Amino acid sequence: MTVSASVVIPMHNGASYIEQQLDGLLLSLRSSPNTEFIVVDNRSIDLGPALVAEWARKNSAPIRVIPGHERAGEPYARNVGWQAARSEKILFCDADDVVSPGWLGALSGALDQYRYATGPLDTSRLNHQSIADLRGQALFRSLPTLPKGIPFAHGCNMGFRRRTLEDLAGFDETYLIACDVEIAVRAWQRDIDLGWAPGALVHYRLRSTVPDVYQQARAYARARRRIDRLVSNSPSTVDWRHQGRRAAWLVRHLPQTAAFAGRMKWAWVAGQVAGELGGRKSWKE
Repeated sequence: MTVSASVVIPMHNGASYIEQQLDGLLLSLRSSPNTEFIVVDNRSIDLGPALVAEWARKNSAPIRVIPGHERAGEPYARNVGWQAARSEKILFCDADDVVSPGWLGALSGALDQYRYATGPLDTSRLNHQSIADLRGQALFRSLPTLPKGIPFAHGCNMGFRRRTLEDLAGFDETYLIACDVEIAVRAWQRDIDLGWAPGALVHYRLRSTVPDVYQQARAYARARRRIDRLVSNSPSTVDWRHQGRRAAWLVRHLPQTAAFAGRMKWAWVAGQVAGELGGRKSWKE
């Protein structure tokens, strides 16, 4: 089979959700036949790899499970996956989301025009409304940007031409969080345009527990400080006025933590405060 596109799916302990994503990809295959699926098993200790193998057997799907055990982390797994791909078009999605039926065709088609492309995310299908409301929708419905207007793609919904990944030397494996943003900055610095494919929709699964939301917010905030340094080429500084407003918000909204939605929002803000302040000593390059 001539492979027209390769889909890379990093997986670490994905047994709970991987079959839902593979079912979505199977539907999407109709819009882009001759696509291969590559699941990179990144040190899973659950039944995820076995479930993928059984799913492939039942559906006679063009899927490979390849080991990515040498190093833990999403950027390493992504690099293992695209280097093993047999196509010039390489698409990335995550094991715990669900692509829409038109995703493959839309994102693959965008790579006919662009070297690098992305599409929108939907948070309503896979999440309770109170969880979907936590992050809002602006970041997911249109092309997201960093300060200075630098566009980036969410890692669960992005595609590259192989030559572009080669030119960028793949993902920086030291960015265990925000490797998708880091590669976007390097692409922007090299005048590689990021294309927008409205039809390449992914149903995105958000964190659903208070501890997970706090940890994710903290990790994102710490990574954001490192990204700021990459963009400005100078040490990042803490905006103490902004942190003061956040601290006041946390005190003012503490009574609302009696409700689940209030706890989730409080954990998100608290995690960002902790990450911003803790990030002061996190990255020494």
